[in-house]
Amino acid sequence: MIFYAKDFGNAANFSECFAEAVKKLNNGDTISFENTEYHFFKDYSQNREIHMSNTDSLRNPNKYFAMLLENLEDITLEGNGAEFVIHGDICALGILNCKNITLKDFTIKYYSPSVVEMKVKSIEKKNVVFALPEHTQFNINENNIEFFEKSPFSDRVYWNYKNDENSFNQVVHIDKNVFRIPNDDGVFHKVKDIKKLSDSEIEITYSGKPKFISGAVYTITQNKNRNTSGVFVNESENISAQRLNINYLQGFGWLSQMCCNLSFEECNFVPEENRCVSSFADLIHISSCKGSVDIKKCNFAHPHDDAINIHGVFLRFKEKLDSKSAVFEFVHEQQGGYRAFHTGNKVKFYYRDSLEAILGEFTVKQAIDYIDGKSVSITFEEELPEDIEATYDGESNIVIENVTYCPDVEICDCKFEAIPTRGILCTTSGKVRIHDNSFSHILMSQIYISNDADEWYESGPVRDMEIYSNSFYKDFDESYEDSDSPVILIEPITLGGKIKAAVHRNIKIFSNNFETGKAYPVKAEGVENIGIFSNVFKGKAKIKLKHYATQNQKI
Repeated sequence: MIFYAKDFGNAANFSECFAEAVKKLNNGDTISFENTEYHFFKDYSQNREIHMSNTDSLRNPNKYFAMLLENLEDITLEGNGAEFVIHGDICALGILNCKNITLKDFTIKYYSPSVVEMKVKSIEKKNVVFALPEHTQFNINENNIEFFEKSPFSDRVYWNYKNDENSFNQVVHIDKNVFRIPNDDGVFHKVKDIKKLSDSEIEITYSGKPKFISGAVYTITQNKNRNTSGVFVNESENISAQRLNINYLQGFGWLSQMCCNLSFEECNFVPEENRCVSSFADLIHISSCKGSVDIKKCNFAHPHDDAINIHGVFLRFKEKLDSKSAVFEFVHEQQGGYRAFHTGNKVKFYYRDSLEAILGEFTVKQAIDYIDGKSVSITFEEELPEDIEATYDGESNIVIENVTYCPDVEICDCKFEAIPTRGILCTTSGKVRIHDNSFSHILMSQIYISNDADEWYESGPVRDMEIYSNSFYKDFDESYEDSDSPVILIEPITLGGKIKAAVHRNIKIFSNNFETGKAYPVKAEGVENIGIFSNVFKGKAKIKLKHYATQNQKI
């Protein structure tokens, strides 16, 4: 059955209307929108206490959703060109415990993104005029600017911050060149006076000669607090995104967690006209998913972190309970708070100092989660490894990975550009094919294969990966930090920082075009059976293989 959005209320305030439409849905139904703007406000949005991987979720457990699908099957959101305009620092779309969800032909944008864009309009001696995008709200008090977004229905402030507080850094956009700078080199350093010229212009007088670049956009954000993700898909299966335009994602990105079978086709993750930021952090982030991940014919530009990141999660051994039971913990501050194991899942144990696997797979009989404690007690069908309590330099040396949640991946016919970090991060033991993509204006490595048991605890030893028929263009000059990062970097991260054995296996890199300047086209360590052949190089052609990287085919 088709339900028409217009029958549920006014598109100018559609949060509660959408919730009412969802209540009517049965399996196989469609909500059909018109080619117009639909506005969603935090005041009227649904909220849930739920945790999201790779965010500061434990500090922000209560999430708001402009649109929420929960416990549904065989549902289609047919956009017909609709634009969903989000008001507030909230998740635009949540899909929780659903199956067979199709998202088609709509745009997600935010009315007033919490990443504030300040474009250098003019520089005269020590005075700089900055232009701000439409709908940017701010107050000036002496030498402080308070940025905020305020509800049109009440005095409630959705979000606010002063200057660059709660921020690691600022991000600069100069056409397609995007890079991070320390706050001490940014907009609010050595400020002498601030004046409001209009609702969209600010003049700042500095105590010294400013070094800003005319026409560049300096962006300000509270990136120390990823309070939500822009789209969140959790414990769901067969989710298809088709012909979507994602202009901005609040807090993190499009996050899929503990899901099965995800596809993105002909989706544009790019900022809207007259803005230059597409995401607070990553664009597509896949954490501990299974089945297949297909990303085809998509465009990625101007996020503040990676375009695509696909990985599992290592949990560290904490305490042995009996011969078959132990407690394991999430370690990184931005992990935890969700169920990472189900009965029947297969688990592998690894040594952190080498990332070598302990022989065999272990089957989860029972998992008891301690959400607030960021830990889980697991009972296995099998006996625990004899050296489960092994240590290295005073730390637990054992981590586990849920190998049931390691997807096959295909990323093809996509365009990646204007990225201050990496294009693709991918660590999974499934079958991976990355082909017929173009990469340019990416500051760090364009493809990064890690497997990390010491910092981010993002897991995934590669077992079958092919990277072919791609175009890599490395074009940042040497004045930019990280500009010399290898185009393709394979670098496992161990406890102690040394590679003691091969971590990844069976990686082929062939039939690609590399235009790399002085950067290495490929740098790899800890790989057994790597094949690099039939590539075309312009610039440095040297391949750097070290530390248990063994090559099986000629360059």
